[in-house]
Amino acid sequence: MIVNDYKINPFPPDFSHRIDEVYENKDNQSNKLNKKAQNHGSEHPLILSTRNLLSKIQLKLPMHFQARCITTQKGFEQCTSEIIAQWKASHFPANTLLSLTGGLGIDDWAWAKNGSSVISLDPDESLNAIVRYNWARLGIDATRLESTAEMWLEANPDARFDLGYVDPDRRPQGARKSFQAEDYLPNVFELIKKYGVIGKMWLIKLSPMTDPNWIFNRFECYTEIASVGYKNEAKEILVLVDPKRKKTEAPMIDCIEIVVEGESEEIGHLTYIRGTELNSTHKVLGLRFSELSIESLPVNSGQMIWEPSPAIFASSLHTSISQRFNLLAATPNPGFFHTQREIPAAFGRCLLVHHEFQGSLRKIALQLKDLNITQLNVTPRSCGIPTSEITKPLKIKDGGPLTLFITKKQRKYIAWLGEIQKF
Repeated sequence: MIVNDYKINPFPPDFSHRIDEVYENKDNQSNKLNKKAQNHGSEHPLILSTRNLLSKIQLKLPMHFQARCITTQKGFEQCTSEIIAQWKASHFPANTLLSLTGGLGIDDWAWAKNGSSVISLDPDESLNAIVRYNWARLGIDATRLESTAEMWLEANPDARFDLGYVDPDRRPQGARKSFQAEDYLPNVFELIKKYGVIGKMWLIKLSPMTDPNWIFNRFECYTEIASVGYKNEAKEILVLVDPKRKKTEAPMIDCIEIVVEGESEEIGHLTYIRGTELNSTHKVLGLRFSELSIESLPVNSGQMIWEPSPAIFASSLHTSISQRFNLLAATPNPGFFHTQREIPAAFGRCLLVHHEFQGSLRKIALQLKDLNITQLNVTPRSCGIPTSEITKPLKIKDGGPLTLFITKKQRKYIAWLGEIQKF
């Protein structure tokens, strides 16, 4: 095992001052790093990467932004957002946490902030220096060790934790990003099979492109699998593993949509999974798709088409919507559904239909022209061609308040024109 002593600030004496200057001048686009900063060699790229990412850091990592933290481009791209990390730490509480693939340490930060005693591992010495620097600025008490997961587990077979957390590298050895979990490092299936006793429970973060049913078939023990979505985007697949429990006959798969109570979008009457406070007026909430009751939702008098959220598609639960909710699929492969229920925006988009078209793209283009429509947002499902090959013959520009849902049945296109409603 490789371990470095914890350092409050391993950077030059004026490093924090220079970072403060970068943050203080974030709105000054003409601001240039001075010659003194340029002459500081190895630290200069880190200051430059942080400066170039400031606006993105502010959106994805607002508390790290407030504390004036630093990051590399790769570390930022691969890290969890603070919103998702805080919900995760709240929903999977642990007195002791072993984080086997620490990375930029956002998940570690959230668990430590939530009261967990955290030991975090990563073999990248330079990244670990960044993480320790950031944790000092954030006032976080956690331990970051320089080691691979396998080396540490091999050297500490008697260690025990409430929760083991793994976010395996999807680009091992800098290779092209893979969506096959067996290609990730470390190999989570072999790792838990060999060292499962070290954690009472294990939580694994995987790409939202990973097939949940394939994950279920790969494990020989109990699992709960959920896709996690936020703001109409599938963020990750989470797999809760209990090595001591017997595997269920059927997979337990759900979709959890993260919302922030107090944002502009209301969450209405839905139940939520354990929330965690962002500040005095905001809470991060997790809404379970399995708890959604269509029958209890208000009825809308208009014709509506519902497109489930990307996270619902990532969980493969869209294939059972017709049977579960008694909704008629509007596409050959279930992508759009007819509904009169006001389905909450967290679970997808409801289009209030103004016009319905059928026929060739040329015929639909003529009908749009008759309505003097030259701009709208196009969402295709089961069309078999890219969106660009649909918008071009329609002769419309992208944008505006109107949306066109379009699909293809046999040789005929069916399209619905209307406005997205937020319930």
